[in-house]
Amino acid sequence: MNDTTRNSRPRIPRTIGDDDERRHARNTLIAWRRSMDAQFRRAADAAIAARLEAWLAARPTPEREVLGVYWPVRGEPDLREAMAGWYRAGRTIGLPRVPQGGGALEFGRWTPAATMRIAAFGIALPEPFDVLSPTLLVVPCVAFDSRGYRLGYGGGYYDRTLSARALPAIGVAYDACELDRFVPGDHDHPMTAIVTERRTITPASRA
Repeated sequence: MNDTTRNSRPRIPRTIGDDDERRHARNTLIAWRRSMDAQFRRAADAAIAARLEAWLAARPTPEREVLGVYWPVRGEPDLREAMAGWYRAGRTIGLPRVPQGGGALEFGRWTPAATMRIAAFGIALPEPFDVLSPTLLVVPCVAFDSRGYRLGYGGGYYDRTLSARALPAIGVAYDACELDRFVPGDHDHPMTAIVTERRTITPASRA
């Protein structure tokens, strides 16, 4: 993407460790995402979707994937158009919900014709919620580092999900949300890869 179309880099400490630093970075980056220029956002979201498609296409049996994706909130990259394309290509799509009592996320089957309802935390869910088991997760990140660690919203739901299921997980974020270093907690799981509008990052590569 042309640098002249990019939003200004959000002003946060580039090394995040304790809870106060996490909270400050989280609030700052969410506000930055929500204030993004609409033209930049559309271009960035399309670039992220294209990079995700390239990553998925390299999987051994991409047509058999059951993708646990997400419905965008709080300025997250919007992949809904890509989700419809993945569905038309024969992939199964699921959206997450928080089960009663917490624990690992549950995923319900989504199609472009699905009726959506707004549930807890402002998250949209397909109705009815036909539970399925993803083979791969696409995970929104508030921030990330080059080792694949992500800063989320602090609920720990994706980390508990990855503790319960050994799944590949692809983090999705805007490139400006990279941290120089994120000090993970014992519960934090690194992503298999991070996809931004500019790069696909794996723990062994920043290419």
